[in-house]
Amino acid sequence: MSKKKQKFNNKQNTNSKQMSQVKKNVPKPANIEEQKTHWLTLLPVLFIITILPLIVRLHEYETPLSEYPWFSYNNIYVDFFLYYKQWLFISASLIMAIIIVVRAYLDKSVIKFSPIFIPLTVYALLALLSSVFSKYRNYSFTGMFEQFESVFVLLGYCLVVYYIYLFVQSENDIKLIIKCLLIGVLLLSLIGLTQFIGHDFFATETGLRLITPSIYWNSLDTISFNFGKNRVYLSLYNPNYVGVYVSLVLPILIVLTIFNRKLWMFPVYLLAIAGLIICLIGSHSTAGIIAIVVALALMLILFWRYLLKYFYIAIPLILLCTTSTMLYNKKSDYYLTNQLKEITKIEKTQPSLTDIKTLDDELIITYKDNDLKVRFYVDDNGICILDLFDSEYDIVQSTFEELNGPVTIQDERFPGFVLTPIIYNDVYAFTVKIDGHEWQFTNQTDDNSYYYINKMGRLDKINTAPSAIFTGYEKYASGRGYIWSRTIPLLKKNFILGSGADTYVLEFPQQDYVNLYNYGFSTQLMTKPHSLYLQIGVQTGVLSLIAFIVFYLMYFISSIRIYINGRFDHYYTKVGLAIFIGTFSYMFIGISNDSTITVAPVFWVLIGLGIVINNKARAVINSSSDKPTEL
Repeated sequence: MSKKKQKFNNKQNTNSKQMSQVKKNVPKPANIEEQKTHWLTLLPVLFIITILPLIVRLHEYETPLSEYPWFSYNNIYVDFFLYYKQWLFISASLIMAIIIVVRAYLDKSVIKFSPIFIPLTVYALLALLSSVFSKYRNYSFTGMFEQFESVFVLLGYCLVVYYIYLFVQSENDIKLIIKCLLIGVLLLSLIGLTQFIGHDFFATETGLRLITPSIYWNSLDTISFNFGKNRVYLSLYNPNYVGVYVSLVLPILIVLTIFNRKLWMFPVYLLAIAGLIICLIGSHSTAGIIAIVVALALMLILFWRYLLKYFYIAIPLILLCTTSTMLYNKKSDYYLTNQLKEITKIEKTQPSLTDIKTLDDELIITYKDNDLKVRFYVDDNGICILDLFDSEYDIVQSTFEELNGPVTIQDERFPGFVLTPIIYNDVYAFTVKIDGHEWQFTNQTDDNSYYYINKMGRLDKINTAPSAIFTGYEKYASGRGYIWSRTIPLLKKNFILGSGADTYVLEFPQQDYVNLYNYGFSTQLMTKPHSLYLQIGVQTGVLSLIAFIVFYLMYFISSIRIYINGRFDHYYTKVGLAIFIGTFSYMFIGISNDSTITVAPVFWVLIGLGIVINNKARAVINSSSDKPTEL
């Protein structure tokens, strides 16, 4: 071999070795594991965010609440929207728990932890302990009438967050969850459209057959959902929960639409947004509208860089939104303006009738700070006698035309008062007409004590409940002031451990009959406090409420630090911002709305996803080598 040829071969070998070494040092174009979609592992999550809110199915069940005198004698009730959602969510949570255990057994490195889960764990533990030690334990473990959010559901919420933290690993995983959320929104919007135009799908024969077992098909004409014509309630049980769902999801879709760069996705996003807006309008949820406004305000703050850079787009867009809102307000007979006035109107009210005491030996009615004392007797001949006194036991003047006839009080301190003896269920009783409303009482019982005959036709004592903060302002926010004022005093005795999951109806002073009447709730049973925070504070304890708030605050602070700079040049920061604004809107509307199995599972999925994305977004921001990714 010639020297020239040998030199060439040596050079070629050297180049081959160098190329081989370079190949070893070059990182893989994209970590294959990071790009893989773990769709099988994510199936429980996808079910919760897409299918669970759609579940509607008749279930007949028995509630033992008839042991309480403020409840009906009837124990048999039907549910369409809550029972199956509860148990399907618990089933999905159980599957997730099994997957975590199996994966941890096979690979211990799967299990990881973050400081944000410390307050969440405390919340879960206190929820469990509150239910275990509750005197209403059975209700906490099975779910309550008109609520069905048992302790297993609360634990499932926490588990969902941790499961997502463990198993959402790639950008494709996140995209899959967002796509499924979008599908769920479109399906719900379709249902909402039928309700908005007055042709509710669930009220049609096809819809009723779909959601009702065949054994009830002969009585389909007796089934109705009494929310009013054109009122949107979706499959979420109550129009108020439509407002909660929309306030959670709509901000997310708006942000994703702004960042979208795929032309074919614009119509899909816009269709979903339009559907949610129609649902919100049709639900008449004022709280939902306010929450959306708050979410948009936060969005503008975080978008400050984009607003400055693209002011020629931002200003016309803001003007368009403002004009559209004003036009809708005018076309709807100033609905938004009227609701805003209602929310901001804080007027002190003082009802004339302030108290009724059903004592052992007399009935005391307090009207405009004057006491009327009533004593009722029945002699051996069936003649009813009503003795009337004031607070000093002076006789109150009255007239009657016949025995056992109406007795009209002539004293100006009790104007229009008329007392009439009656027979109720073969028992002597009497009515007292006050301001046109009749109250029924009797003392013809084994203990000869005075009892109120309530709307259920049952004998019960009247116990005026203590109030706090909103005392005198009970009519605020459509009567929520009353509910909050009677719920806040309950927090003191439920500070460490609450009354137990799903037991609010048993803790609320249902015997506060006078004030229930005064503030428009005389025909209702208080099953919820209309506040997520009061609900948690009473049921699982004030300490658990603090833990829950700390958990969200940790996520909130993390999000603010990431997104306040207004730089959204990566998929993670774009989606992370969307979820942050959506969950913030949910937490805001939680001031005046409760947690419910119809919407809360979606929130917990999104908050779990938000935690994962924040971790990934932080890593991307700290790394200069990551390239922007389009939605």
